[in-house]
Amino acid sequence: MRWAVGLSAAAWVLIGAVVVTVRGRHEPTPSAPVKVADPRGRSELGRCRDLGEAAKEDAACQEAWAAARAHFFGEARP
Repeated sequence: MRWAVGLSAAAWVLIGAVVVTVRGRHEPTPSAPVKVADPRGRSELGRCRDLGEAAKEDAACQEAWAAARAHFFGEARP
């Protein structure tokens, strides 16, 4: 009867070792960041940020914000 308990414990240890070994082999490799072209350029958004409150009246800033929103939410621009 003692040999059955020992055999069962050894089997569980072996199963645990196999699981740890197999899981270590399937680690995902890091991928390179994807570069996405901004339709209006980040410099336009930066210019609008630097304008502050005056940017609300700037037509170019409104267009850049609309393009950035459409890009972020995945909307099609007409």
